[in-house]
Amino acid sequence: MEKQIPTYDKNLVVLPELASQGNNGESIEVDKAEQARILRRVDLYLLPIITLLYLMSFLDRSSIGNAKISGLSADLGLKPVQYNIALSIFFMSYVSFEIPSNILLKKLSPKVWLPSICLGWGIVCTLHGIVQNFGGLVAVRIFLGVLEAGLFPGVTFLLTVWYPRHALVFRFCLFFSAATLAGAFGGLLARGLVELDGTGGLEGWRWIFIVEGLITVVVAVCAYFWIQDSPESADFLSVADKKVLASILARDMSGESQEFSWPETRAAFGEWKVWTSGIICVGIALPTFSFALFIPTIINGLGYTATRSQLMTVPPYVVAFFFTISVGWLSDRLKVRGIPLLIFTAVGIIGYAIQISVDHQKLNVKYFATFLSAIGIFTTSGLNIPWLSNNLRGHSRRATGSAIQVSIGQLGGVAAAYIYRQQDSPDYVMGHSLALGSLVLAFVTTALQSWWMKKENDALDRKAREEGVDDGFRFTL
Repeated sequence: MEKQIPTYDKNLVVLPELASQGNNGESIEVDKAEQARILRRVDLYLLPIITLLYLMSFLDRSSIGNAKISGLSADLGLKPVQYNIALSIFFMSYVSFEIPSNILLKKLSPKVWLPSICLGWGIVCTLHGIVQNFGGLVAVRIFLGVLEAGLFPGVTFLLTVWYPRHALVFRFCLFFSAATLAGAFGGLLARGLVELDGTGGLEGWRWIFIVEGLITVVVAVCAYFWIQDSPESADFLSVADKKVLASILARDMSGESQEFSWPETRAAFGEWKVWTSGIICVGIALPTFSFALFIPTIINGLGYTATRSQLMTVPPYVVAFFFTISVGWLSDRLKVRGIPLLIFTAVGIIGYAIQISVDHQKLNVKYFATFLSAIGIFTTSGLNIPWLSNNLRGHSRRATGSAIQVSIGQLGGVAAAYIYRQQDSPDYVMGHSLALGSLVLAFVTTALQSWWMKKENDALDRKAREEGVDDGFRFTL
């Protein structure tokens, strides 16, 4: 029989089938509509639970900001510096355990590890509600950091297992948008829970931690039955869909081993992109975490009541939520990361510049600046983290690299705990200036990283032309 010569159509994606499928290296022609259908199915199954996990993670760590203006500091007799220490100690333990946690995730399995750490930090969050002094607060913040450390880099890695590189950022932004939802939902929830003041003999701020912690425990239990490790073990995909998805991923990252590898793990430490991405991450993380921890205090310092301040934190987060998702979708459509990262870093810089230059009596202008700051910092966070994952080859290298990147970023959280000092109220010039400078660092490093990866892509193109060696991989710019 005469062999059919395949015809190529712009609506088809031709992908090499995995050897395990036994089709002698033939290609599967996957209609783009079929590929989109399968990825949507993954979206509907995977994204809700990981987004919910991160929502609870961000809510549980940042709810201390709402608790502070509801009486936590006064009831525990905290000095201003002691509150800052309680904030920073979380990030210190978080940074210390991110890389070990991601190695454990790779050696064990996401479906066991991620729900387990969620269950642990949910219990610790409820314990915030019974602390009686500074020492107790520091203890629960340390354990909260240890247990939350594995979620963000773990989910970042898990997404690379399920999605091809140029479908990744939109999904990551959907996941990361939980941070903005947590900010919006946290303000509303805190406003309601403080009304329980006196119930059970407990102050209202204690109920914020207790209720949020119990919700987290319920989410963790659900996650044990919901999270799937990989397409190969997915029970919500048909055998045919698994083969197609496996082929899509095989083409996207050809030659990658999915087994744990110590050489790949060590190699991640030598990747220059890991360290430049870490610098970008810390430049964005400092204003991001300081915003989440102090925005209720900053608005309260403008002269608004505690109740109104909690409600006024909601709109900036809601607007940032829509920008984060929209820009993530556009970034995947255009297959570009650096340019939108530069644009929205600049938006955040403008927001903080307004905060510094405008008198605090111009409340509407200052409040408008919080919108620009939120849009800038949360949108750029959604772009930077998966940018590194796009450009690292090898599962173990990518898992370790992501953990290193995020660990460096969390150092910004340590600093963020100290930049908004009570004596600087209501203008907080020092805090806003450090946040602005941090974003400038991220902007410059982003420009340099984009330029250098463009040079490396040009070198790969020359090698392909001159030597005929080309595996198809190019860095995402």
